[in-house]
Amino acid sequence: MNILTLMETFSVVVDAGSFTAAADKLGLSKSFISKQISMLEDDLGARLLYRTTRKLSLSDEGSQFYKHCKIIMAEAENARAEVIDSQGSPRGKIRITIPQSLIISGFGQLLIEFQLQYPEIEFEVIASGRIVDLIEEGIDIAIRVGQLEDSSLISRRLADCTFQVVASPEYIKKHGLPSQPADLMEHNCLIYGDSKLNKGWPFRSPSGELITVKAKGSLTSNDGGLIVDGMLNGLGIGFGPSFLFEKCIKEGRLHLLLSDYYQPTTAISALYPLNRNLSRRIRILIDYLSERLST
Repeated sequence: MNILTLMETFSVVVDAGSFTAAADKLGLSKSFISKQISMLEDDLGARLLYRTTRKLSLSDEGSQFYKHCKIIMAEAENARAEVIDSQGSPRGKIRITIPQSLIISGFGQLLIEFQLQYPEIEFEVIASGRIVDLIEEGIDIAIRVGQLEDSSLISRRLADCTFQVVASPEYIKKHGLPSQPADLMEHNCLIYGDSKLNKGWPFRSPSGELITVKAKGSLTSNDGGLIVDGMLNGLGIGFGPSFLFEKCIKEGRLHLLLSDYYQPTTAISALYPLNRNLSRRIRILIDYLSERLST
């Protein structure tokens, strides 16, 4: 049997978590799926899966092989979709990873509007601030905020943003205003914990001195929405990218603090692997996001 067919079956089994679920997804019998996996293991001369009556688990060899399968399957889908795209309306699947803070601040709405405009494009959206290996995890495009460190990725700047310190009028009235970053140590700070910000809040003094404050407080979360809700309820002071607070600041529900100490403007960027040719659907998505975020 074709090795690519066996690799696809293996990937589906791992993703589905069972032979039964994989059989349902592929429209094949459970026994045939099991036979394909056995053929693959015989061909490779290695055990890929440990099977019990309750669950499947990957062997070390299986884990490594699975990563290669995902890359190959993603490239095959890209090749197929690229040819289809060129024949008419863009279509196919886009796997995209986005910080959760961007999702809750309105970025998710942009993706929905994009799908309404291009209904034959599918999204798989991974909302996380975790830095992932795009090739290893089969990600087509990543949206990231701040300094970019991975030189193996190509980036395109979509929009600018600034990291800000904010608090509600109620908190300020009750606890007063910090006049310099060091004063934050005397305040209850709400820590957005799915980013580098949980290691320290960075500032630059008017004279150019770099300052890092190890803020502490009663709430740490990787959910930016929870941090904003805490601030709106007067729980404490928060620090994060401007897009997270923009609406609440315009409405007067949050106020900017310590603006003389902000770092220079940083970027919201789209990243994709250096060795991957962009399909038409991904190029259209990047152009769309750049246009909408810059307005």
